[in-house]
Amino acid sequence: MSDGWSDIKHRSLINIFINNPYGTVFLRSIEASDQVKDAEFIFELLDSIVDEVKEYLVVQIVTDNASSYKAAGNKLMEKRKHLYWTPCATH
Repeated sequence: MSDGWSDIKHRSLINIFINNPYGTVFLRSIEASDQVKDAEFIFELLDSIVDEVKEYLVVQIVTDNASSYKAAGNKLMEKRKHLYWTPCATH
């Protein structure tokens, strides 16, 4: 799961969480203020996290509904046929 937000210093942050049957674990926060948060950046970020966590352990990616996340999610599903991308229901 990922969620983007800005802190009180107006830094753009992307939080990465891992969810499994035992609960949710915070993996890391990425400070992305200097990055263009387009679909390619988001795709490369999510793709690298899938590699880090190990692809066979990942079934679904959940992100917010921004158009760049939607495009990145679709690109990730094209590359990794067993993965599903879904938008977060609360965004």
